Amino acid sequence: MNLHLFKNNRNKILVSICCVFLSVLFLGNSVFAAMPAFSSDEAVCAADVNTGDVIVEQNAHQKMYPASTTKTMTALVAMHYVQNKLNQKVTVGDEVNEISGDSSKADIRKGDVLTWRQLLYALMLPSGNDAAMTIAANVGRLDAKNSKLSADAAIKRFVSLMNKEAKTLKLENSHFVNPHGYHDDNHYTTAADLVKIGTQLMKYKAIDEIVKQPAYTCHLKSGDKKWINTNALIISTKDLPLVTGSSHDGKKFNPYATGVKTGHTDKAGHCLVFSSKYKNKSLVAVILHSDNNIWSQANGIINTFDIEYSKVNWTNKDGIYKTIQLKNVRFANSKHLTLSSKKQASSYIDKNQKDQYTTTLKLNQSLFKKHGNTYKLLQTVKVNQKVGTLLVQNNNKTVKRISLYTTKTIHRRGFIDYLLMILIVLIVGFFVFRYFQVKQIKKRRRARAKKRADSIKNNKRQVKR
Repeated sequence: MNLHLFKNNRNKILVSICCVFLSVLFLGNSVFAAMPAFSSDEAVCAADVNTGDVIVEQNAHQKMYPASTTKTMTALVAMHYVQNKLNQKVTVGDEVNEISGDSSKADIRKGDVLTWRQLLYALMLPSGNDAAMTIAANVGRLDAKNSKLSADAAIKRFVSLMNKEAKTLKLENSHFVNPHGYHDDNHYTTAADLVKIGTQLMKYKAIDEIVKQPAYTCHLKSGDKKWINTNALIISTKDLPLVTGSSHDGKKFNPYATGVKTGHTDKAGHCLVFSSKYKNKSLVAVILHSDNNIWSQANGIINTFDIEYSKVNWTNKDGIYKTIQLKNVRFANSKHLTLSSKKQASSYIDKNQKDQYTTTLKLNQSLFKKHGNTYKLLQTVKVNQKVGTLLVQNNNKTVKRISLYTTKTIHRRGFIDYLLMILIVLIVGFFVFRYFQVKQIKKRRRARAKKRADSIKNNKRQVKR
């Protein structure tokens, strides 16, 4: 009897242990997902690609050294020129010899012939400074439309293209002096700027495919090459046979990570531009001037965003926010104006902070004046005209601004409208007057007719007598 009881208890214990194990296995991410801590000298920025909302930031707009994350800009500029010719061949020239001896390399040599696609693999996976110089020289020549342009002149031209692209993207604090990120005091960017660069870069399907590969091999004149991705987020334990000889252990792998680029110098510290996709969520994030803890930090950002953040729609699927009631509008116009953001406006926000978010409608005060629940129209508004902003606030801090537009033209009541009003009043007054005038005339006529009839009756009575 006691033995049977012991067996039952033992089974219960085993079942409990299994339940705990399964709970940790399937719910662990949900339980433990939380934004990681960052040291005060790290720069961090993470943003949702679909909405542009910043998920987390610290020192995001501070000048920082980017190291090899610079190559995201190099790849972005290159794609403007070669996206439709990725299989076109390029010959490596003297430019590969113009890098420092301690540079990270793809080990391509002068005389090697690679396609643009292979050069991008050499740039993004092993972080080849030699590949960066080859790309810069040849894109510089394409831009100059001069295949004979010297390597130095072509690379300088390419760097100018990088800085031109920075202006196009409205980067607020970036300046580039080389295509690879080898340290230079005048070569800097910010975490927020790198998020913008990374977001634009990952729109290219070819890049999206390249940066998620654990390794890539090719056969060149100088020998067979195997380029191993330096991004530990995308290297799982099953990929370890593909990355033999590297320092990867598969323990930093994140199943939702999709790229993008690592970087490291003594002054820049450990740097990382990374991306992830989970269901309808898409993230691009940056950590600069970190340490060996950068991988757990990146995993923390990805997992917290994927698990703890949910989508909130500020407008409906067509972009409609609300309809307001107007006064002082032209008589023929509608008194209702629909406000729209043109497309659905949404945000991914922390599930635990939903009750901290509020929205405030700010209409252009030169166009509208609020009176209770209605708005007096001060000027005519035309269809698709921006008339205000919807402010999304978290604890009274504005975190998102959504532009609102009209869906139709509505005219303000003017002088002509008032003349028309007076004319209508006069016309109505005239008809009312005529109505009562005619009514009185008919009444008098009936009275006279009755009087005559009565007189005739009296006369007949007198004749009979």
